[in-house]
Amino acid sequence: PPKIRQQVAGTKARRFFKIVACNQRDPQQGKHMEVLGSYAPKVQTGVKEIRLRFSRVKFWLGVGAEFNKGTRQILSLAGLIPTPPPIFGRRTKGHYDALQKLLAQRQEMHEAAVKEYHKHSGSRGLHAR
Repeated sequence: PPKIRQQVAGTKARRFFKIVACNQRDPQQGKHMEVLGSYAPKVQTGVKEIRLRFSRVKFWLGVGAEFNKGTRQILSLAGLIPTPPPIFGRRTKGHYDALQKLLAQRQEMHEAAVKEYHKHSGSRGLHAR
């Protein structure tokens, strides 16, 4: 089965990762079928630079490609898959539930603002004649 994984590249102080599609039995730094993008965490600025070919990643996900935790995190940051729940431990106890409540509350506030906007606009759609 195919696998989406990261290959380490760059120099010692400036690592970046190529996101590739490969066979499961291929060596980690070895050959691959296709380069899907790159991920470059900038240590000094704290920016995570993610470049992906969305159509090709969606194709490999549709084919049933597997991936590990790190790659799953990158794909969820890009919005291709839903955000995975955090790994539970002593420090994350209850944080996931609180985050879900906050996201639901934010969504409700957004929907209420949209409804209020449409109530005062006089027409239902954006392109009223």
